[in-house]
Amino acid sequence: MSNRHTETDWLDRQEIIHVEQTIEWLEKKQKEYSDWLYLYEDSLKTSFHHYSLREVFDISYRWTPGQIGFLYIHTTAGVRTFQIKTDPSGFITSFQRTDHI
Repeated sequence: MSNRHTETDWLDRQEIIHVEQTIEWLEKKQKEYSDWLYLYEDSLKTSFHHYSLREVFDISYRWTPGQIGFLYIHTTAGVRTFQIKTDPSGFITSFQRTDHI
């Protein structure tokens, strides 16, 4: 499979969030943005990140319903952390079925 993916050829996806904190007029504000982590046969992709599955050892998580949790992508270059609000166990099962490292 090439590095050019269409919107429909992903195997699975996991919603991730980004929380941006700013201070305006002595008031702390938080904005939350949603994004998706897409699993393809050969890679993981978000709007800002791309990981070849040849570089990914494992995916793990720490999550409790109703709270912000963490999804950890273990790569040859280190661990990348994403914030999540939903259970990623199905996404991880899909990842484990791929031909990664």
